[in-house]
Amino acid sequence: MTIYAGEIIVWVLVFLRTGAFFLGIPLFAGQMIPVKIRAGFGLLLSILINPLVPADLGIATHFAGAILLAMNEVCIGLLLAMTVRMVFFAVELAGHLISYEIGLMASNSMNPLLGSNNATITTLLYYFALLIFFVAGIHYDVLKAFIMSFEILPIGSFFLKASPMVEFVREVAHVFVIGTLMAAPFIGLNFLINVSFAVLGKAVPKMNVFMTSFAIRILSGLVLLVSSILLLSSYILENSRRSVEVMLDMIQPG
Repeated sequence: MTIYAGEIIVWVLVFLRTGAFFLGIPLFAGQMIPVKIRAGFGLLLSILINPLVPADLGIATHFAGAILLAMNEVCIGLLLAMTVRMVFFAVELAGHLISYEIGLMASNSMNPLLGSNNATITTLLYYFALLIFFVAGIHYDVLKAFIMSFEILPIGSFFLKASPMVEFVREVAHVFVIGTLMAAPFIGLNFLINVSFAVLGKAVPKMNVFMTSFAIRILSGLVLLVSSILLLSSYILENSRRSVEVMLDMIQPG
């Protein structure tokens, strides 16, 4: 069995795109899973798909060209992974807004997946979104789309031909829209409570409006959170499926 230098270069480039992708996708992006395991998943997937990947190594005839191709594959993998994670960024934004609106911003908990200290509602919503992501089978669609990326942008094709920056900036703006929409019922609830207790404070001056409104805000916020599970689920599910389509649209040659 003869292994040519070109085959080794192709496999390395496939591994770079795959490894960068596994460094950024949900579940694998945090500190809970060691880098060696993530690299192992990337290595396994690159071995499986390597015989099927089209490649054009015309620029890799010298050292500088090989370095440029390697950087290009890492950028493509990270771009695809960040596109999938946009939904989770929106969920984290919604969690921060909800925590602030219902008065639980000071309640922090450790998120072992991300290795960061977040508000409890943020951590809860992140796990909830991750559960929907895997239960709905969206991870299968993500893997299929990633393999299709080698057909859209074969090894040796520069992702700048696709001009992804405009689409990427649009998706970043979409994160703020989705996060605000998910937290909109809680923003409205906080507004109604503030207005109600402002009127009540004028009617009953001796009443401790601040402490009473604080307790009512937490209680009503938690009740609304349980009641709006289906609404949050629909936003997460719809935008997770949409992210798979955007993932491929973003690398389409312009």
